[in-house]
Amino acid sequence: MKDRKVIEQELQNLINQYGLNKKLTVNKIKKMVWQEKGASAMEAVNKYEKKCLSYFSGLERIDDLNKILQVFIDAWNYFPHQSLGGRSPEEVVKEETKKQPETFTNKAMPKVIVGGQEMEWEQYEAMLKEMEKQQEPFKRWVETEVMPKYQKYLETTLAKRTREKHFEVADIFFERVWYVGFINFCDIRKEFIQKEFPRWWQTHVLMSSLKEKEIVSSLQKLFEFIEFSFNEDIKKFGF
Repeated sequence: MKDRKVIEQELQNLINQYGLNKKLTVNKIKKMVWQEKGASAMEAVNKYEKKCLSYFSGLERIDDLNKILQVFIDAWNYFPHQSLGGRSPEEVVKEETKKQPETFTNKAMPKVIVGGQEMEWEQYEAMLKEMEKQQEPFKRWVETEVMPKYQKYLETTLAKRTREKHFEVADIFFERVWYVGFINFCDIRKEFIQKEFPRWWQTHVLMSSLKEKEIVSSLQKLFEFIEFSFNEDIKKFGF
């Protein structure tokens, strides 16, 4: 449990420490929390975190960024939200706990919805294990063949900062491909490449300022490399 006044002071300390007084205020952060927007709660908090961290774009130490992010997460959890009727997420959880304490003390795993169908948690875990097993050849190809060769290709053709950007896009792209559940390279949908992943990037990759068109352009470079190096047909992917 934290006091709002303590969080306000922690925010002010960050603002002072990094010389952001002309760009950022505690009231501005409160307003960002109050007016949060997103198609879902996850999207809303991701947009908020990304906007907050944009003020610290020059930092490279992950420990410093984690400490900064924790203060902003506390602000999100304890400051009021317009979408919650002026309550904070912490207040909502406390109210719901009082109404339905058994819901929060029940140790049974919840059921999940996958593809519009309800299944037990054990079935869901078994499905994930089977999917990961089927993905193993695809992962092995990407990790031992595609990414090492792509890195060498970028090193010989681009400046350091540019090649790091393209490699990061490729690395996160394949992680997302596996998370979503694609089993093989040829199974990746055109819409996922051209629209879904670039949109997902905007709210989930916090320290990146790349726009959707830039993500698509970077993916095109990756797919053209795969076509040239591994003789894969990429026309169906929109390139």
